[in-house]
This record gives sequence, C-alpha cells and structure tokens, in this order.
Amino acid sequence: MIKHEPRVRPDLTDGVPRLKVLDIGMMLAGPFASTLLGDFGADVIKVERPDGHGDRMREQDIYWPVEGRNKRSITLDMRKPEGQALILKLVEWADVFIENFKPGVVANWGLDYATLSRCNPRLVYVSVSGFGQTGPNSPRPGYDHVGAAFGGLWYQTGFPDRPPVLPGLPIADYLTATFAAFGALEAIRRRDCVGGAGKGEWVELGLYEPIMRISGSNFIKYSRTGQVNERVGSMPVAGQPPRGLPQGVAYETADRRLINMMPIQPAQWDRLKMIIPEIDRPEFSNEVPQKNMRAPDPIIRAWIAGRNYADLVEMFSKADLAFSPIYSTLDLLSDPHVEARGNILDVEDYAGTPLKMQGVVPRFVNQPGEVRWAGEALGASNQEVYGGLLGLGEGQIAELKANGVI
Repeated sequence: MIKHEPRVRPDLTDGVPRLKVLDIGMMLAGPFASTLLGDFGADVIKVERPDGHGDRMREQDIYWPVEGRNKRSITLDMRKPEGQALILKLVEWADVFIENFKPGVVANWGLDYATLSRCNPRLVYVSVSGFGQTGPNSPRPGYDHVGAAFGGLWYQTGFPDRPPVLPGLPIADYLTATFAAFGALEAIRRRDCVGGAGKGEWVELGLYEPIMRISGSNFIKYSRTGQVNERVGSMPVAGQPPRGLPQGVAYETADRRLINMMPIQPAQWDRLKMIIPEIDRPEFSNEVPQKNMRAPDPIIRAWIAGRNYADLVEMFSKADLAFSPIYSTLDLLSDPHVEARGNILDVEDYAGTPLKMQGVVPRFVNQPGEVRWAGEALGASNQEVYGGLLGLGEGQIAELKANGVI
C-alpha cells in the first residue's frame, strides 16, 4: 500500500536532476502530460483555482487521485495581477510550462509564450487546445469528443449499418497529452544536448492532430485508390477491400466469456485448422484471414460457442495463436499477468481511503518510475511552494490568501 505521505522533494532523483514542471492546465489533455513526467520523477507544481473547487477534474473525484498523483497542489488566481506576478516567479524555476486553454486566454493574462520565454529563455512551453494555435478553427473550444470526431476516429468506430460510436475511453485527451509530453522531452533534449540550442521551445498541438497521426494508411490509401475507410464493426465488410489485416473479431464462449482470436499469419491459420478440422477445406486457403474472414466465421463462431473459456485458452496457447479475453475493469483487477507485472497499485488518497490505480508506463528496468502519492488536497503545497520555494513570509502568504489570490 502506497501511503499518502508527500515527502520533501529533493532536486535530484538517483543523482539525475529532476525536471521542474509548472502545470496550469485543466482536466486531462494538458495535465496528463505532467502526470506522465511526474511518474518518472519530475517535480510538478499543479496550479489550481483558489475558489474551493480547483481543477474541474476534482469534480469527478474518480479521476483526481490518479491524474493528480505526484503533483504539488497550489492555489492561485491567474486572472489577478498578483497571481500573474507569482506565476512569473515560478516560471524562473521551471523547465516546462503546460497550459490547455483556448488560444488567447493565457495571453490575456500576460502568460503567453513570448512573455514567459523572456522571463526564462530556457523554458519549454506546451500548449494543448482543441484545434491548435493557428487556422480558422483555432478560436473554437475543444474537448475529447471533438478531437475524436474531427480527427476521423469517431467516423470509423462502430458497425457499417449504424451511426458511428464514440470510443469508450477519452482517447483524444490521453493521446494528445502523451504526444505533448514527448514533445516537451524532445525540446529539452535539443535545448540541453551537446551542441544544442540552449534555449526552450513552444510545443503546441490540437486534440485532433494525434488522432490523425495514428490513422495509419488512411491517407495513402485514399491517394492511391480513392477509397475512404468506413466502419466495419468487428469484422471486415464482405466485398470491401481490406484496410489491412482484420483484428477485431469477438467470439462468445460456452460459459459466456468474450474472447478475441484472429489467425493473422498463414502459419497461425494452419495451426487453427488443426484445432478446428471443419475449416480445413480447399476454399479456406491461407489467404482467407487477409481477404475474407467472413467465409469461415460461422464455423469458427459455432465451434468456440461450444467450449468453455479455460479449455480454449489451453488449446490456443498450445497452438501459439494470438488471442485474448475481452476484459472489463473487473477482469483486469483479478488477472494474474496484470498482478505479476505490477500494473495495478494499492494507494491511499489524501483522506486515507484505500484505492486502486494504474501503475507507471512505460517500465524502466533499472530506474523505474513510481507513484509517490495520489492527488493532493486542494492547495496542500501552498506553504511549501510559496514559503519554501519562493521565500514569501507568513504575512505575505496570509495577505495573498485574504485577497483571494491563493
């Protein structure tokens, strides 16, 4: 059990200087980038509203313990001149500054890239927004569902005879934040490497752009064939040229478990035919998985439906087939592989309540990341940051609090 005991944060972790991150973002698409950096030792100061509510993510308290983890929470009203002055002091300390407001908002507060880079030329400034900082859509607000829709993911998700289905997880938010963290680290590498620029960078991206980036061959396919990828459900549509190797077939077992199994490679198809003799026919050649998996599907589906999940696992494992159960959250919590990999952690929140959360990804074998504490109570690090880091006196801190600045 990881106890909620935030410790004094030394400047070094295992002899390596900690990245210093100032996160003024809200919800997920920006703040998750600092969560990733914090998992690997970055000293993250999370700036929140001093109105008693803080980041809107706290309104959905199921998010805050995991996405607020490893961050020092301070309260600060950035709309007030006194608050902006404090941000400028913190920027002198920071390596990375993260914001995900609509373009123009932070500029109105005097916290734009041009201003902050004059204060700290080495600063890496990360901006996440719905549509990016330029272009005709840039003033528009954007959330996860907007990124999924505009980037093309939503259109391709679901069945061909029905309207598209929103993906079940906030993929655009999380993926954009992951790209943002990667961008911040690359900017730091360019700043600090031998022969590097020695100064920071402005990293900016819209929620739809990472979705477009992972769309694989969509654009090449269209430029070569004029074909647009449509919704195919859990299996390629008969008569439609395949977009690639089919991977989405879901089967139900006799004990009502869901399992995914797809013999993509010809050798795997041969091994599956040894298990299911009914599909060992001339018309079901090794090209079937690539060209038309619908043909043998009724036979495979009926065969799987007549067997329990545990028996299928044993048979598929012996045949070295690619398969997996289709898991719910509850399934993941009880899986022995997930336990062996340490993918789920037992943590206490700031109220001392035990809970479970995801572990650190990716895995560093020699110097792994860690969850040092779950998301703090709002403003829990005010004294430590304003008094310790910025050196403000008790009277100054009390006055800032009385004026609603912190």
